[in-house]
Amino acid sequence: MDDADILRRAFDRAVYFHAVGGPLTHNSGCLIEGCLELGIPVQVSTTEVTSRPISMPLQGVDLKPFVSQPYAGFAGYILDVTHTGAFISFDGIVNGRIAYLTQSDTSIFSRIPDGQLLFVTHVSRFASKGGMRSPIAFGLSNDLIRATENRKPFKQRTKRALRNFRASMNQSLRALLDISYVPLLERHMPIDRTIYDTGPYLEALRDSQLSLAYGGELYSPLMENPWFAEHQKAQYELHRFEHLDAPAIVIRWDSWRLWESFVGGCLTVHLDFAKYGFVLPVMPEPWVHYVPIDLDDIAGSVTQLLDRQAEWEGIAEAGRAWAIEHYAPKATTMRVLNEMLTRAKVITRAP
Repeated sequence: MDDADILRRAFDRAVYFHAVGGPLTHNSGCLIEGCLELGIPVQVSTTEVTSRPISMPLQGVDLKPFVSQPYAGFAGYILDVTHTGAFISFDGIVNGRIAYLTQSDTSIFSRIPDGQLLFVTHVSRFASKGGMRSPIAFGLSNDLIRATENRKPFKQRTKRALRNFRASMNQSLRALLDISYVPLLERHMPIDRTIYDTGPYLEALRDSQLSLAYGGELYSPLMENPWFAEHQKAQYELHRFEHLDAPAIVIRWDSWRLWESFVGGCLTVHLDFAKYGFVLPVMPEPWVHYVPIDLDDIAGSVTQLLDRQAEWEGIAEAGRAWAIEHYAPKATTMRVLNEMLTRAKVITRAP
């Protein structure tokens, strides 16, 4: 049997997706898409799914027939705790594999009991709260892949860089690069700062050569300040890591924008993944799948980008192919379910 057949047999009693404190998130929606592609039965706790409009999974899919209470007897249970970050126990589940999922902006601070598998976004190799954590990317919905198939060839695109970030909290990296990187780049090409609605944004994505797809917050280890331990114990515990191996790190670095850039066939610009500790199940390579920024040499990063202009088209196409191969719903779902088979906790008898 191939891997898909093994997964269909292992999860033939359905995978149940349970949303805690809100709708199912983008990641859950993409995993449901992957299950449906694989022919694996799905049950859900709600028909509500949230994502960015352009990246929304399950468009046109009626989830009402899949709605169920969280009965015992399903083969797998994925508990989406993105909205709360809190562990909940599924008591009475027999012979089902259980995993937890969060794509919260604060997922680096999430901690669930040892022995429970947690799929988590924004993973950093420099910091961990401990436990059985497994990285998962925001990734791609099938509709976004289809929507970007009809895109301009790279050479026919407008030579401009998309920088269409809506103002939001905790995006200090974007502010830093607005001060340093973007002004240097703007000397050589237009920067598109338009805040588009969904349709025009998709058109801009399919027409632009570059996309500034970075994001994140610069974070210093509060646990090293004894004042918090003495006066704000709850805050201290939240910020206390099992290990934090750098004087400062970049957190909440993943984004829908990153994957929209990849699949849109743009030249994707982000911090150097390896240097800044970003962890994905399958890592992109700098100058193969994306253009890296080195915060130690902002001017040099811009110069290197311009000096390697002959490589832009190849990098953009390789980035799209890499993203679809490893982070389309089917590929992501197979990776997640395979990991659940090998690592997820199985309840063998009722309490």
